[in-house]
Formats: sequence, structure tokens, C-alpha cells
Amino acid sequence: MKKSNASPILRIFTSWILSLISVTLIAQNNDCLFKNPLCFYNADILTYLQTLHKHQQYEQMLPYMTGPALQNLSKVKQLEKIENAPFGYQMKRSGIKTINDHEWNLTYTRTILGTQETFKVQCVMKDGKCCVFLDEKGWKAIFKD
Repeated sequence: MKKSNASPILRIFTSWILSLISVTLIAQNNDCLFKNPLCFYNADILTYLQTLHKHQQYEQMLPYMTGPALQNLSKVKQLEKIENAPFGYQMKRSGIKTINDHEWNLTYTRTILGTQETFKVQCVMKDGKCCVFLDEKGWKAIFKD
């Protein structure tokens, strides 16, 4: 009995189609990556920054932070400030308000020492990436002592 050549060709064609579909789906999922505060690898911007902070990847946090709390400092001083900032609390995003295509206000609830409180974070687009805007008020809201 002779084997048909259609089976390997069909498998190759099916594999090729499936790979095209998966590449397309990945591209669609990454279209918004870092372009709004809710599109940070299945998380929001502050959760992503907190994860980087927990893993001591402070330099990777810098592209997603902007504003006067860091802008006048050297890169070394920025990293020191971030490294020493207390960011080890539990939090949950509880709301988002879109101001326009390039500005958002996010509301979070956090628990520190059994006390639950709400705080707000402003996000803006900078160089094609969504960033947390940190003035002194924003810095104190996020990195609560």
C-alpha cells in the first residue's frame, strides 16, 4: 500500500496557517503595549512598576516615570531615589478616568498595616509611552512613607 503525500503537505500547510494566526494575534495584543495605563503585560502601569521595584529593576522603571520629582536629578540620583522609595504595599486599581488620548487619572486602593486608603495617580504619554507623572504630590501618593 502506497502512502499519500497529501498528509505531510497538509500538516505543513496547517502548521504555517496556525503560525500566521498566532503571530497576528500577538501583534494585535502588543499594539497597545505601553501606550495606555492598562496595557502593561496584562497589568496596569503601577502594578508593572511595583513588580519591577520588587525585583530591583529600578533602571527599567525610569522610562515609565516622568515629572518634576525626578527630572532635575541625575540618573544615579533618580535610581537612588527609586531604590529607597517604599513601594511594598498591596494595592488594587479601583478606577480610571480618561482625560484625553494622552492623559489618564487612575485611582487605587492600598492596604498598609491593615489600613485601607485610596490614592490617585496621573499618567501621561511621553515619547510614545504611557508614564506616571510624578510631581512631589504624586511621588508622596505612590511612595508613601
